[in-house]
Amino acid sequence: MWIIGLTGAMGAGKSTVSDSFQSLGVPVLCSDKVIHMLLESDPLVFQEIKALWPEVFVKGKIDRFLLGELTLSSPDQLRILEGILYPKLAQIQKDFLQLHQKQKAPLVVLDVPLLFEVGLHRYCHYVVLAAAPYSLRKKRVLKRKGMSLERFTLFESQQMPEKERLKYADFIVPTGRGKRESLKRLQEILSFLLQHPSPSWDEEWPTNLQREPYGQGNSLRHRNNRV
Repeated sequence: MWIIGLTGAMGAGKSTVSDSFQSLGVPVLCSDKVIHMLLESDPLVFQEIKALWPEVFVKGKIDRFLLGELTLSSPDQLRILEGILYPKLAQIQKDFLQLHQKQKAPLVVLDVPLLFEVGLHRYCHYVVLAAAPYSLRKKRVLKRKGMSLERFTLFESQQMPEKERLKYADFIVPTGRGKRESLKRLQEILSFLLQHPSPSWDEEWPTNLQREPYGQGNSLRHRNNRV
């Protein structure tokens, strides 16, 4: 089973690429959706966050915007939040992979915004990068509800620079040329992968995800030629 890591900067069109993979019949696990699910329904996450940041609860629920306001501007607070969420995310990812290997899926996609930052690229056979010019990404993001230029800049500061991502991606999917072009590129990628027998996954997966300094451990363990 080929394990494909999908990533991209904020506003790069990663969600559209993820949806396109699913429309082509590829199983996809979206990390953002998992995190949202944990914040909405996991009782242990509720308990830990309420003990640390009771002010983010509105009508008995976690307000993700308020939580982001508190943690984005403080690296220490952000790492604490990630320490609550990321072990659960890692386990859900592993369960997803085990399920689809059992079902003999030829390939799966893990949609992970911080794929490189937490070192998950080393566990993937290939990495697909959704890419768009900075000006287009900013324009897309600033249209989102509750988004500001300051908030966008904070998100950008927490992620690997685009020029670094480009170095380590195996496939680039430009998203500024329309959905048709992106879909065509994905079909080329799938055609390439399915021409080769899929490997057996050895079930190696981290128990937790932690950010790594840029430039450390950024070579792919299963490095392949870019296509």
